[in-house]
Amino acid sequence: PDGTRSPYELNMNYLDALEPPGRVDESIELISKRFLSSQAIMLALKGLPGIYFHSLVGSRGWTTGAEDSGEPRTINREKLGRKKLVEELSNSSSLRHHVFSGYIRLLKCRAGVKAFDPFGDQRVLKINQSLFTVLRTRNGDSSRLLCLHNVSANRRRVTLDAKAYGFDPTSDYRDVISGRGFQSDNTGRLTLTFGPYDFFWLIAA
Repeated sequence: PDGTRSPYELNMNYLDALEPPGRVDESIELISKRFLSSQAIMLALKGLPGIYFHSLVGSRGWTTGAEDSGEPRTINREKLGRKKLVEELSNSSSLRHHVFSGYIRLLKCRAGVKAFDPFGDQRVLKINQSLFTVLRTRNGDSSRLLCLHNVSANRRRVTLDAKAYGFDPTSDYRDVISGRGFQSDNTGRLTLTFGPYDFFWLIAA
């Protein structure tokens, strides 16, 4: 109340910050999917992404380092040994492997889509309160990409009118991340089912 102390920053690892408070029984698959969904949103936005090293390799908070050093920021600044890091990235059952392999897949997909032009346009769309949706387009041509991210832990079934976002009503669609195809009906409406934290980057097939 006297102004001498005020909150300045949250000292935590971002992957850990996304977890529900007190949740200790989640699978590695769910933890990594939720984190990758957050990173997919960042990668879908206009501009050039800045990727933190510990996000790329799926690090958790280094609480021991923060406690030993007395510096709270150290929680997100662990120095990783190369040998141990390579072993964890190579272990298909590890969190680091799930996050890193998923992140690399997203980056490769992003590099191959014209609509991700950093100087292109974006529109944030209100489709469903559980979905963060961005329409990306490239200036000067018809390239367009619909990025949909389920930010909830619940399944969602959503029907959208793709022609309202500039797509041909006769188009079918392909998720550039998984390669999975989706068919629209004869009016151009597209129905999608999302699992917890699922995300799709759709182009016209």
